[in-house]
Amino acid sequence: MPLYECVACLHQKTARIRLLVCSQCNRTDTYSLIEDVSGARVGSICAADIAISEPARYETGDSELDTVLLGGFVRPSTSTLFGRGGTGKSRSAIRWATHLGPALLVSLEMPSELAIYSAKSARANLSQLYVTESETDWQEEARVRKAFTIIFDSFHYSQKQKVIKGTKIPVICHELGEWAKAVNGIVFMICHSNKRNEVSGTTAVEHWPDYLFKFAKHGASDAKVTIPKARYCPTGSAVITI
Repeated sequence: MPLYECVACLHQKTARIRLLVCSQCNRTDTYSLIEDVSGARVGSICAADIAISEPARYETGDSELDTVLLGGFVRPSTSTLFGRGGTGKSRSAIRWATHLGPALLVSLEMPSELAIYSAKSARANLSQLYVTESETDWQEEARVRKAFTIIFDSFHYSQKQKVIKGTKIPVICHELGEWAKAVNGIVFMICHSNKRNEVSGTTAVEHWPDYLFKFAKHGASDAKVTIPKARYCPTGSAVITI
């Protein structure tokens, strides 16, 4: 039978399928597979035999967007935010992330001081924000700071755009996705848009995430956020203040 471990408190338990709630610390969706202790093949299961419930949702702090997201983000999850310059991608991601709890900003475009200034003007909770300008040790920084949300700003300034051999998935996307699954985290990847107002770069950055957010200016201080792809809610749009 498979052995699972809670990434929050390291409690281990054997079960036929991945457990939804840790019996030790009561956190949801924290168990990850360690090994099949019996050595037997783990076969398929019938969906009708499994009791399921609505996943926990974590609010962004923008009420109209939370309505579209059916209450907020699911953990773990990954998001790509893209759009023209000045449409509020980074500001919104930082505000959402710090509303969710301790967050780490990997700031490759701006020095830390300017990134913090931008976060403050975007009404982010600075007491929940940690900033690093290095993309080599962000996982260790997240562990030390107990941050379970990452803002990666941005893909086009990353040195890890090269794809994994045999795939079209960029190395940094793979790293962020695996981290989210391992720690029950939430990832926001900031991307630029091309002349056709699509995600610039490999199409994998567009297909990789659980949520895809397209930003466009909407008046002087608002942005229209369109969600053309979402795994855990319907597609839709919302207007937010940036």
